[in-house]
Parts: sequence; C-alpha cells; structure tokens
Amino acid sequence: MFPLRWLAALLALAAVAFAQPLQLDPAGRIAFIDPSGRLATVHPDGSGLELLTEVGRRFQFPAWSPDGDKIAAIGMEQGIGTVEVFSLAGEEPLELYRSLPQPPFYLYWSPDSQTVSFLANHPTNVIGLHLVSLSEGSDRVLLTGSPFYWTWAADSDSMLVHIGPPGSGSRLGFTEAGDDTLVENLDTPGFFQAPVISASGRYVAFANVGSGGARSVILRSRSGGAGEPVERELRHQGLTALAFSPTEDLLALMRPPQAAPFSFGPIQILDAESGRLEPLVDDVAFAFFWSPDGRFIAYLTPFDSSGQQASLGDSQLVSLQPARRFSLKVAEVASGDIRELAVVIPSPMFLRQFLPFFDQFALSHRLWSPDSDALVMPLLDAQGRSQITVISLDGSQQVVAEGDTPFWNVR
Repeated sequence: MFPLRWLAALLALAAVAFAQPLQLDPAGRIAFIDPSGRLATVHPDGSGLELLTEVGRRFQFPAWSPDGDKIAAIGMEQGIGTVEVFSLAGEEPLELYRSLPQPPFYLYWSPDSQTVSFLANHPTNVIGLHLVSLSEGSDRVLLTGSPFYWTWAADSDSMLVHIGPPGSGSRLGFTEAGDDTLVENLDTPGFFQAPVISASGRYVAFANVGSGGARSVILRSRSGGAGEPVERELRHQGLTALAFSPTEDLLALMRPPQAAPFSFGPIQILDAESGRLEPLVDDVAFAFFWSPDGRFIAYLTPFDSSGQQASLGDSQLVSLQPARRFSLKVAEVASGDIRELAVVIPSPMFLRQFLPFFDQFALSHRLWSPDSDALVMPLLDAQGRSQITVISLDGSQQVVAEGDTPFWNVR
C-alpha cells in the first residue's frame, strides 16, 4: 500500500494533467471528419486517433496550416456557420467567424500561417472573400463576386484572384491583402477556375478570352521580375485546369481536345523556361494532384456504367452520380511511366464538393503524404460507409478510420 500522502500527491498530479489542454505531435497526421461530424486526427497506420471536438457541432473540410501546427475547419451548429482554428500544441480553439445568414464554405491558409482566408455568402447575393489575422482576430471582407477563385503569393501579402464568369465584367489580377483594388490587372479571364503561381514566384498561369472568343491558356512572367519577359500561349477547347509543380516551374494542364462544357481530358506539362510542351497522360483525367516532391502526378479516370474506362463521349461524366468508380493512377513526370494504384469509389461529399473544384482545393488541402509515398482518400466500403483510406504507391491500402474529407499534414 502507498502512504496516504503519496496517494494524495498522485491524485493532485492527475488533476493537473487532466486540466491541461491536449497536446499532440502533428507530424504526419491526417485530419478528417468522423461520422458524427467531429474533427479528428489519426496517424497513417490507424494509430493515435484523437477527437478535437464534441458531438453536437458538425465540421467539414479541415485544412492544415502551412507550418503544420494548426487546423482550420468550417463548423455548423443550429444553422450557424463558423470558422475555427484548432492548435495541436495545446492552445484553446479560436473562433474566427460566426454567422447565421452568411455561412462560410471554403477556407485557405496564407503561406505564413498567420491569416485564414475563406469564402462566405454575402448580403449582395454574391460571394465574399474574408481575411482574418490570427494575431488581430478581426474579420474583413476584401473582395466580392461570383464565382471566386484565388491563390496566395509566397510572401503572404498578395493574392492572385479570379472573380466572375468568363468575359466582360470579370476580374483577374493581383491584390494586396490590405487593399481591395487590383494592383496588377492581368487579362480578361477565360474558361478556367483557379489561377496559379509558379514555385519560383516568377510565372503565373491562367486562361483568357481573346478576339473572336478564342480561348487560350496563358503562361506569363510577372511584371517587374528578373530576366526577359516570357509569355506562352496554348489554345484550348472547353474549360482548362492548371497546377504548377511545387518544386519547379512546370505547369500541368488538363484540357479537352474538343469543345466541351468541362475540363477533363489529357494532361500535358509545359516548361515555363523553355516553352517545351510534352504529353504526360492520354487518359480522360478528371482531376490531378502534384506530389509534394514534384516527382509524381496522381489523377483519377472515371469508369462508365459498364465498368469500362470512360471516354470523352461519355455524357454521364458530367452528372457525377453517387458511387461512381474511378481508377486512381500515378504518373512519374520525368519518365512518363504510369501505374494504376486502385479502383476506388469516393464518398459523395468528396465526389460532389471536392473533385469539381480540385484545382482550388489542391492549393489548400492535400491528399498526398509529406513524403510523397501515399495518398489518402475517403472511399466507400461494401456497406456504403465512407472510410479514411491510405493508398501507398505500391498499391497497398489501409483503412485508418471511418469518416470523410481527409487531408494530410504538410510535415
């Protein structure tokens, strides 16, 4: 038997321990939403499951801060939408935004992890881009419009924004985080969604509408940058989707080879420096994602109703029915080698809310592991339950939890 004074001391220490906020090592963890709507994290082997919120509030689309220490998530409770930040270092959760009439629906950290930008409904029946500094805590609407896409510049002081439908009245250019005017107006935006900035910061890429309605992908060096000005133009049909490599000034672009109301089709790689354009994927890619080390591009190819790989003529590709099957493949950029990792059925939320806007989500939410050796996806099992599934580059799969919208930490 322990002496009573020892027991009292142990109980006192336990009380102190339970009073301390939970502290976790965020490295390598996956954030996701469990079936009850709670925010949770887990290791990629399924160990160390931790719940960060309680039953009663439902969250969605958790986003890791670039420094890897915090998670921002959109919450909903009795019709009230919130944006909240959770620290894995033991700090209390921080509520950045709360609104009943203007709920938020997408968020994106600044590169310095000091500001959360997010979209919310606006009283003028458009979309408002909000900025909230963690140090100041004040919410500010920077710009409004619909639709709305943007990417942060590496300095966290400016953003490249694309606002409005193609053609007259739309806007495309850089804006300072503290100013609602375009300080660098680029062009008349065309048929695309998210504009992108290269890894070096020297180049931007977007789509424009030229004379006679001609549609082009434009890769252009930024004004005031070092070296000779560069502008490269590629004609395209339908819509186009763009993404720069995270390590080199290589632009991956997806564009249908024929007139179509969508962007899916082959994937090509454009070298910003040389202008060399090379094919990478001949499949009908629906969405694609660069690995953090820039070696690979993972992409999804849909199957038609008979289970065969779909072609561009498959009209059902546009409808995105629930329980649609995809082939998940990985292309090695340098060699062009392609291998299939799995045939998957993504969750309805992933299918309907994430994939159609994959080019914007790829800037803020990551499916790839920090080591570029696996991906995480919410996949339906035989009972129709959404399972957080880690898929390694060797094709092996491991279910680590039940839930939806999983995203990997950046470190």
